[in-house]
Amino acid sequence: MSHKEKWKLLLGEMRFREKTPSIPSDGRNPFENDYGRLISSAPIRRLQDKTQVFPLEQSDFIRTRLTHSLEVSYIASTIGQSIEKSLLEKGELNIEQKGLLSSLLRVSGLVHDLGNPPFGHFGEEAVKHFFNEYFEGYNRNDLSKIEIEDFKNFDGNVQTLRILSKLYFFGDKFGYNLTYSSLASIIKYPSNSIEGNKGKLSKEIRNKKFGYFVTEKDKYEEINKYLELNRRRSPVVYLLEAADDIAYSAADIEDGVKLGIININDVKKIFESNLDKNKKIVLDELNDLKEKYLDKGIDESVIIQKFRIFTQRIMIQGIMESFSERYDDIMNGTLESEIIDISSASDIRKAYKNLQHMVFDEKNIVKKEIAGWEAIYGLLKIFVTASESVNFKPEGNTYQSRIFKIISSSYRTVYNTIENYENDRYKKLQLIVDFISGMTDTYAINLYQELKGIKL
Repeated sequence: MSHKEKWKLLLGEMRFREKTPSIPSDGRNPFENDYGRLISSAPIRRLQDKTQVFPLEQSDFIRTRLTHSLEVSYIASTIGQSIEKSLLEKGELNIEQKGLLSSLLRVSGLVHDLGNPPFGHFGEEAVKHFFNEYFEGYNRNDLSKIEIEDFKNFDGNVQTLRILSKLYFFGDKFGYNLTYSSLASIIKYPSNSIEGNKGKLSKEIRNKKFGYFVTEKDKYEEINKYLELNRRRSPVVYLLEAADDIAYSAADIEDGVKLGIININDVKKIFESNLDKNKKIVLDELNDLKEKYLDKGIDESVIIQKFRIFTQRIMIQGIMESFSERYDDIMNGTLESEIIDISSASDIRKAYKNLQHMVFDEKNIVKKEIAGWEAIYGLLKIFVTASESVNFKPEGNTYQSRIFKIISSSYRTVYNTIENYENDRYKKLQLIVDFISGMTDTYAINLYQELKGIKL
């Protein structure tokens, strides 16, 4: 199959069921239709109280998971517009396909973190830690190896596919009923939990982590078959990943400066020691900004915002060049690196990564992350322990039945009427993870305190 034929598949409108008819005047393309299904939904709204970097931060300036997702959505769409222009000029796309790639990337940017649990990646680690302890020495035969690995390697990206394709209950079993291409664009590691999760030992990027739970295996297989992805990444994944890297690397530092965790001199010092290819142009810009604004008493946050925009522009240009140079590998899903890491802007990404460590290690952040860890771990212990009882059901007045009734009705509806996976023990554990990982930071803390009698 030629790349042009592949783009035709990737930019098509195939869904698990035919979409509801729209009004005759609806001029949206399939991916704008997907965006419309998403933007007003509860899972998207809950991102406003989920941690990006700074847990439970009260400042309106600081990014949440929602504002981060909106920024990724815009950057991804921008990259898509530029690549689209190049592909049209080369004849890889037809004029009727104009706007489709940028719209698709706009969708994938919006939802790429939808499955992240409360307290971000630290919350993700809490879930994994709990289940690794829970299954240590586990000698029951009610779960298979792959079912156990699903929980031990819980990943927000994998949970995103589950939310989009099943958990968001809107009257049927298809969730949002998004296009296959929108769903494929967030499957970063198209492997199951045994084939994947090889980390740095993996020679193929698709096996570094994993991409779908056993409950979504059939849906993944259908998407993979229809889009002819050969169990590799969709080309769109590489572009989404690049947009995410560009957005969060610089933005986290901007937030850190605003909160006084780092200052402009820290930024300069780290960039001086990490840059090579872009050293002169970046440091000259930073010095110019300091001279223009800092000496006039203007807040450092203004300087870092302008610096962020400048460096993001260089990173986007680097992504464009690398996409063109490695086009065949990206289209075939055989590029075994992130685009940003092989681009001419890789040193800028490296500098931002080192600055992030200074931000992440700040004491107030660490304390709140530990509090979040305790809440998530504690909630899992309460609910999973209760689930081992035959009374973990809505009927009755036992402790376990009361715990069951706390789980949101929408998740229970999916559990009872939509999730047809045959292993009920696996289903119960997944119901609990669905509920807890879907919580906001504040709700998780409050519920844990209430159930432990700390706050009534």
